[in-house]
Amino acid sequence: MGRDLPRRAVVRRWHGEFRWWLSDPLLKPGQRFAAAIIVAAGPWLVSVFALAIISVTMTPAMGLAAVEDFRLTVVYAFCIAPLATGPIGAIAARRVVVEVQAGNHARVPELFIAAGACSALVAQIIAVLACLLLGVRPIGVATGLVSLTAAAALLWTSFAILSAVSAYGFLIAALTGGMVFSVLCTLVAASITPTTEMLIWCFIAGVLFCVTLCLRHVQLHFPSRYDAFLPTAHGLLADLRDNAVLCAGVLFAICGVWIDKWTFWFGPHSVRSEAGLLHYSLYDSVMFLAHLSVIPSYAALLVFHHGDLVAATERFKAALAARATHGVIRARIDDLERTVWSGMFTIAFVQGAITAGLILMAPLMARFLDFSFNQFLMLRIALIGVCLHGVMFLCCAMLLVANRARHFMLIQAGFLVLNLAMSLLFYAFVGISAYAFFISSLLGALAAFYCAYRAIHDYDYLTLLGENDSLYTQ
Repeated sequence: MGRDLPRRAVVRRWHGEFRWWLSDPLLKPGQRFAAAIIVAAGPWLVSVFALAIISVTMTPAMGLAAVEDFRLTVVYAFCIAPLATGPIGAIAARRVVVEVQAGNHARVPELFIAAGACSALVAQIIAVLACLLLGVRPIGVATGLVSLTAAAALLWTSFAILSAVSAYGFLIAALTGGMVFSVLCTLVAASITPTTEMLIWCFIAGVLFCVTLCLRHVQLHFPSRYDAFLPTAHGLLADLRDNAVLCAGVLFAICGVWIDKWTFWFGPHSVRSEAGLLHYSLYDSVMFLAHLSVIPSYAALLVFHHGDLVAATERFKAALAARATHGVIRARIDDLERTVWSGMFTIAFVQGAITAGLILMAPLMARFLDFSFNQFLMLRIALIGVCLHGVMFLCCAMLLVANRARHFMLIQAGFLVLNLAMSLLFYAFVGISAYAFFISSLLGALAAFYCAYRAIHDYDYLTLLGENDSLYTQ
């Protein structure tokens, strides 16, 4: 016991020095932006790195077909899980913020478990239906897909809850630790007799390890006896029912991003893996690379939302609380408009510059990734389309700031229908093309910009009357 004391003192000293180093003012913006990137697309980014390591190390031992089944299982799981976790996680995160502000800290772990259980159950149901629809043949792969989908739903729920309590630093460490654990389990499995099912369960182990760390972190900072778990779970279900419009909008937004890929997956030229999973790698690889280009905008929006935007809205609410004159309130609205559009223009300008740079680098990327000439042409259009979709996303976020959930839902539903219709049209008459996503994003961005401009300009009316929920609920 006496030997452990100096060791603990050394650990505490190094931990203190590390925290002091991270508290440097020059590193703070970088930390916030890195955390925002992890929150925006952390599971996808780290999973891609883990998949790349596992694919490189396991392909010589298992062959391309088995590793492809594993890779597609992960893609399907991380595609299906947000369909359940997106709406549930958004409402649960809102509820966590409200409970923390009200001082009901004991509700946070209960909401974590309730949201996770609900998300995992819905995700598993969707995964089972997908397995039956596709006819996934090996029962081991099908079971692994359903289990990994539930684990991915828990992971996305963890991100939503920890983001709501601003535990960004721990989120980065937990996710990185979970993926490292997955890779280590896979390397251990490689020394035995590696199979596709074994790789899937190794990946599940890493995801669940990350979820366990997140849950333990919440339990340590928000202690609870879980004596009010059932009322909390019922309250979460009631919130989901009351916010059905917002939930539908989030679901439409997720489906809108995937619908063009699903069109090619179920088309006549799709490819079926040995396990029965459909894919269309000629299109999927290009669009996935293009979607990565917009992650900086999502991260910048998160930083902007928790910084200048919150400050501007708080100044407006303070004027209302002080019962200021209409002139003062309109001055606060003008200040809010300047803050919103200056921030939005900055984010859009930087994203446009990133997109332009990537378009110029497209020949180099196509050569490095061994793209065909058609993929090279499609990559340039996809980069522009994703940039426009990012602008649409930014404007839709401003609609949610103004509590215009119905407009948000209609725009996302319109984008979903338009992307589906254009994908079918281009697929029938042109073939593989990213023009469907480009045109849908262009029209969606124009509609979202107009609605966001009107919503921010009329923010005082919407707050007091138009979107004041207390006036329309009993």
